[in-house]
Amino acid sequence: MTPKLNKIKHVETMAEHVVTPKVMTLLTTLIENRNCPLSVDELAQLVWPDRIVSDNSVYQAVAMLRKVLNEESSIDHIERISSQGYRLSTEIGVLTQDSNVVSKKKKTRSYLYLAAILTLLLVLLTIYVTGQKHPNESQSDPHFEAVSLAEHLTKSKQPERITKAKQIYTEVLEVNPEHTVAMSGLCNTYMALSIYGSFPESLVDASCRPLLSKALALDGKNPDVLTSLARLETLSRRYDQAKVYFDRALSLSNHSPMLWHWYGRFHREKNNLDEALDAHLKAFRLAPNNPTVLRGLAYTYLNRRDLKNARKYFERSVEIAPHIKHIALYQLDFYLLNMQRAKEYKLWYAKHMTEYSRVYPLHKLSHILFLLSTGNLEEAIQKSEEIQITRQTVTSFNLYVRAGLKWYQQDKLGAIELLKQRYLLAPDDNHYAMPYIMGLYQTRQYSVARQLFEKHFKSVSTLNRSVNEHIGVYLLYALILKKMDERSKAQEIRALIAAFLNGPTKLDIRYQPFWYSLNEEPEKLTRSLFELLDSGWLPDANDNIFAVEMYSDLTNEAQIRDMWLQKLKTTQATVN
Repeated sequence: MTPKLNKIKHVETMAEHVVTPKVMTLLTTLIENRNCPLSVDELAQLVWPDRIVSDNSVYQAVAMLRKVLNEESSIDHIERISSQGYRLSTEIGVLTQDSNVVSKKKKTRSYLYLAAILTLLLVLLTIYVTGQKHPNESQSDPHFEAVSLAEHLTKSKQPERITKAKQIYTEVLEVNPEHTVAMSGLCNTYMALSIYGSFPESLVDASCRPLLSKALALDGKNPDVLTSLARLETLSRRYDQAKVYFDRALSLSNHSPMLWHWYGRFHREKNNLDEALDAHLKAFRLAPNNPTVLRGLAYTYLNRRDLKNARKYFERSVEIAPHIKHIALYQLDFYLLNMQRAKEYKLWYAKHMTEYSRVYPLHKLSHILFLLSTGNLEEAIQKSEEIQITRQTVTSFNLYVRAGLKWYQQDKLGAIELLKQRYLLAPDDNHYAMPYIMGLYQTRQYSVARQLFEKHFKSVSTLNRSVNEHIGVYLLYALILKKMDERSKAQEIRALIAAFLNGPTKLDIRYQPFWYSLNEEPEKLTRSLFELLDSGWLPDANDNIFAVEMYSDLTNEAQIRDMWLQKLKTTQATVN
C-alpha cells in the first residue's frame, strides 16, 4: 500500500486500486492493531476522530476495503471476530511503500516522528552490526518480492499455489544458496504439501533437516528456523532437543502462531495438558482462522476429555479447510463411528495409510480397533501379529487394544485383566477407570464396579452432576444399581433423567435402549435397538470395546438378541 497516494496494489497480480482517504485510514488502523480486533465503536473513534459517525459508516468502509482486498484472493482479508470486532487477517502480509501514514490524532504526530527517527536509527545500527553476517535480511534483498510472494502462496492451503511457492523458493536458493528465509520457507512448503497435497509425511524430515541445519548455522537467531527444527524434533520424539529449540525461539519472539502451536503440540506429546492448552490458546488468539492451529487446539481439548470444545474447534477447522487429506481419519477421533465415516475412512486407508503410519506408527493400533468395530476379527488378529503388539512397550493404549482383541476372541477374563493393568498405570484417572468399570459390569462383577464408580464419579453417584452432558454415565450407574437390586437409588436417577427429558432435549438414539431398559419397557427397548442399527450406528471399539454386548444383553429374549446381532453383522458387511 501507498498511504499518501491512497493506493493499494496486490503483490501477486499487480492489480492496483485507489481508495478513499477514510478507507485507507481504516486499513492503516487495522494494520497498527494487527493482533487486536477493534469494535465498531473503536473504529469509529480511530478513523473519524473528530466526528460522530453512525455504525453504518463503519460497515460501509469495511465493506469497501474488503471488496478491494478480497478481489484477487481466496482469503477473507478482514476477519470478523465474534463479539469483538474486526481485524486484518494474519494470513496476509503488507508492504508499506511510504512511511508518512497519516496519524490518527494530530496531537500524537510529533511523538510518532520521534519514534520513527529512533526506529530508523535502530534499524541502521542493526544493519550495520549484522549486515556482514546476514546480507539477505537487509532491505536491499534482491529476492524480497519473490520470497514475499512465496510466503503468501504457502498460506493459501491450496496444493497448486503451495507448489508454486516451492518452485519460487527453489529458484531463489539456486541464485543465493545462503538465503535463510528461502530455506525456512521451502521447508514450510514441504510441511504444507504433506497436509494439503500429495507430498509424503515420511519425507518431510529428510527434506527439511539439511535446509534447516544450514539455515541455523547461518542465522542462529531466526525464530522461524528454530521453530521448524523444534517441530521436526517433536515429531521425531526427541523432546530434549526440541525443548532447546523452543526455548531459544521463544526468547527471540512470542508473536508467531505456529511457534505456539508446535510448542503446544510438544507439551501434548509429553501429556502436559495444562501447558499444552495455554500454548494452543495463544496460537489461536494470534491466528483464529488457521486450520492447523484450530486442529491443535481441538486435539488438546480432546485429550482433556472436553468433547464439546474439541468438536467446536475441529468443526471450525473443517469449515475453513474442508479439503485436508486426512479429514476422514481425524473425524474418527472426534465422533463415534457410523457407516458413512467407516466408508470414508476405508477410502483414506487405501490411499494414505502406508505413508501415514511411517510417521505415526501408533495408528496401526487404532486400525486394529477399527477392524474390530467393523467385524473383521481375523484381520485384526493378523495385523496385531504383524506389528507384534504383545512385544511393544506397555502403554495405556497398547493395553487397551490388546484387551479389545481378547474380548472379541471371547477371552473375557484376559481382557479384564489387561484393563486392570491399564487402570493401575493411572489409578486416579477417570479416563483409565471407565473401561475397567464397564468390563467389570459386563462380567457381572457388579459390587466392584459400583465401588470403583463411586470412587471416580462421586459427583454422579451423589446426583450432583448435570444430567445434560453426563447422561450416559448416569445410565451406566443406574444399570449397575439395578443389577445389585438397589432399586431405590436407581429410581432416583430415573426421576432425574425423566425431569431432564421433560424439557426440549431429545434423548440421543445411542442412549434410548438403556433408558427403556431402566424403565422396563421391553417393546420400546426392542424398537430402539433396531432403530439404532437403522441410523447407521456401528460399535466403536475405540470408544467402548463392550458396546455389542452392552446393547444385545439389554433384552432377555434370545430370538430378538439373535436377530439384532445378525442385522449388525449384515450392516458391518456393507462397509467391507
